[in-house]
Amino acid sequence: MKKKILLTGASGDVGSDAFAELLNRRDRYNLRILSLDKKYERKLFKPYADLIDIIWGDLQNPDDVNKAVDGVDTVIHLAALIPPAADHRPDLAWKINVDGTRSLVAAMLKQNPTPELIYASSISVYGDRVANPNIRVGDRLNPSIGDEYAKTKIAAEKLIKQSGLKWSILRLCGILTTRLKVQPLMFHMPLDTALEWCHSSDAGYALVEAVEHESAFGRIFNLGGGEKCRVNAREFLSVMLPFYGVAPTALPEHAFATRNFHSGDYADGDELNAILHFRRKTLKDYYDAARDRISPLSRFLVGLVPKFMIRRYLMRMSAPLKAIKENNTELIERFYGSRRAFENMSKCCDRTAYAV
Repeated sequence: MKKKILLTGASGDVGSDAFAELLNRRDRYNLRILSLDKKYERKLFKPYADLIDIIWGDLQNPDDVNKAVDGVDTVIHLAALIPPAADHRPDLAWKINVDGTRSLVAAMLKQNPTPELIYASSISVYGDRVANPNIRVGDRLNPSIGDEYAKTKIAAEKLIKQSGLKWSILRLCGILTTRLKVQPLMFHMPLDTALEWCHSSDAGYALVEAVEHESAFGRIFNLGGGEKCRVNAREFLSVMLPFYGVAPTALPEHAFATRNFHSGDYADGDELNAILHFRRKTLKDYYDAARDRISPLSRFLVGLVPKFMIRRYLMRMSAPLKAIKENNTELIERFYGSRRAFENMSKCCDRTAYAV
């Protein structure tokens, strides 16, 4: 008899890959999704209307959640408000990420038999690990200042562990997607940050594969791409920026925060891979795909733009520099530690942009 799986967050980066993986396993699973009743979602899932069960509703609405959970065997819970939206709307982040999860757990506990839960958490729960990048599951949870998303993940994990459900929690590292591009959030990241990535397709595969493995339940795991997906932020940007026609020298070091981010290397990440065998792609695979996605014409056109204009455009994206400009002492402390620390760094590094 086929298992009935409920997937939340099916329109997200990892969610869409989990969705595709579940579709590939229709011989084993009947798939249901809980999706917002919006034009984009309707258009996205219209081609699959005859293949899956769609509940148009909101995680914040207990009636919608009860309807979605009814009769399912397993819930793969990915729906969440993520950064930067979660940073701008912390109130909404708590309603969706924590209260929504609470409603989901309550609905599951009403079922007989009770479904099992696979929950996607985040590396952000560990906070700033620049000085100590080797991360293990048992490490202290210490979200960075102002990281409401990480706080919501910790709160959701707690209520899941205390729920009495059969659960598995996978803390996802940074996710490589086709939509990864130059964006303001990158300036929050110290250049010495150790990054462990995982391809979105591999993460989606892992979440689905966990359904079939009893040893994945009752535990928290760190989900990362492993040694072949590790790099530091400085090197990652030096490789990626030229794909978009941007020279790394366009960005001085002091445009980047020096503290209070998250990420690191998962020292115990091999434990989950030994169970699920989900690591199929490397960082090199991503670099090759990223390079191929951007046409030579696009790079040529960017190359025609004066370098000072590119630098000015990118510098305006930097929230740390904006904090300096506006003399926002709270954010200056968050990003640099102090104005003096920023001034010392900018004097030292302003003339020479970072390089590998």
